[in-house]
Amino acid sequence: KLDKSLTDLRIATNGTYEETAKLLSSYTKLGKQLGATTKEVADSADSWLRQNKTLAETNTLVQDSMILSKLGQIDSANATQYLTSATKGYNVAVKDSIGIVDKLTAVDIQSATSAGGLAEAMSKVANLANMSGVSMDKLLGYLALVGEVTQKNMSEVGNSFQTIFARLGNIKVNKFIDDETGDDLSQVESVLSKLGVNLRDTQGNFRNFGDVLDEIGGKWKSFSNIEQSAIGVAISGVRNRENFNVLMNGYGKALEYAGVSANSSGNAMKKFEAYQDSVESKTKKLTATLEG
Repeated sequence: KLDKSLTDLRIATNGTYEETAKLLSSYTKLGKQLGATTKEVADSADSWLRQNKTLAETNTLVQDSMILSKLGQIDSANATQYLTSATKGYNVAVKDSIGIVDKLTAVDIQSATSAGGLAEAMSKVANLANMSGVSMDKLLGYLALVGEVTQKNMSEVGNSFQTIFARLGNIKVNKFIDDETGDDLSQVESVLSKLGVNLRDTQGNFRNFGDVLDEIGGKWKSFSNIEQSAIGVAISGVRNRENFNVLMNGYGKALEYAGVSANSSGNAMKKFEAYQDSVESKTKKLTATLEG
């Protein structure tokens, strides 16, 4: 197994056997620091190196994805995948990637969702959310609120928001048929406008969808049931209306979670200290020593 990890790293780095063996040895040391096996660290590093990251960048990203793996109770491959989606979707610099783990683990503490589940959900929608003008903090607030209320699979929750943001994206480019459902989107803007919610600003440019949702959330309880239903169908479609209604009914709570996310700096490392004291961590450190 170690030889396969070494071979994969050689292919990713185009290095010699001796160079790669030294690299693998460094991952043994990192594993002992993090409470992870050499193979876990090497497999994560292989994924980052294949994204054309430098060795220095890879070391940072490996550490962050390993921390997410342990705190989110997900395997290292999924942690790497989810962190990749988040960093690319929101254009987060390598040096700031630990901040994403801070946000995930902080919201995990406050909501009835897990860091791993939130990371999975965000991986489905990060790019579209960013393009729609929804901050990562708000997105995590939305996902946490809908996830804890509905208790649906977090991948499903992420996909539902992907559909919602995609519908807005279609309207922006004058494409009035939903690719997924075939719904007619030509009336969405007029439906919202009749209820005092504008998708465009006074210059005719589309507003950030995060601001639009803030406005709808603030007015939600003043709308009649019929108006709420009309807005839900217009924005999310029939299939995702339940999740949208859950978000609007608990919008204040979603913003609370967004605030938790925004003020989460340093949270991941504090939580990681508890993992470092665990039997699992000490066992994997021993395993890494034997692998070395």
